[in-house]
Amino acid sequence: MRLQIIIALVAGLILVAVPLYLWRRPRPESIPSADAAALIDAGAPETGSGSNIVSFDAGPPGGVTVAAPTTIRCENPGPGKTTPERCDHVTFFEDSLARTLRDNVACAPASKASFTVSFVMETDFRQKKLNLFAGKSSTLKRAKAQQLLRCIKKAMPTPDWATIPHQYARYKVNVLATYAPTDAL
Repeated sequence: MRLQIIIALVAGLILVAVPLYLWRRPRPESIPSADAAALIDAGAPETGSGSNIVSFDAGPPGGVTVAAPTTIRCENPGPGKTTPERCDHVTFFEDSLARTLRDNVACAPASKASFTVSFVMETDFRQKKLNLFAGKSSTLKRAKAQQLLRCIKKAMPTPDWATIPHQYARYKVNVLATYAPTDAL
């Protein structure tokens, strides 16, 4: 009888201690990327709220304002998930998309009001594929967004997949572009 009571107490202790440990266990600090260090070293101005969001401005009115690229997902084949905070940045694709958006403002449809397009770029290093589509937060109608996406994708540089540094096989990156109204209407 004593042995059964001891086994029940040990089992109860394990059932309580293991979930408590998993809930309160120490978590690793997020690993800052090399891009963030380069921005800090370059003397990038900090915003008052402590945010590291950098906005790339096209300059003259009637252009486009491009927000900093955000990594939505990165993954390798197989089980397991990687949080977006732990993803590295594939600066070739992020920079080329932002530069293409700024350089090809003429691709945007004419509009009386400003509109926003959420460009989502999927890259697959194993299949060497690049896919560009409009995200859910876009305010431009679907048909006009498809024309804009075709024009932007055609203007993007052809990647040399073997020379682009990356840690994961697939990436999904979001770039938010706000287009100013055109005066020609």
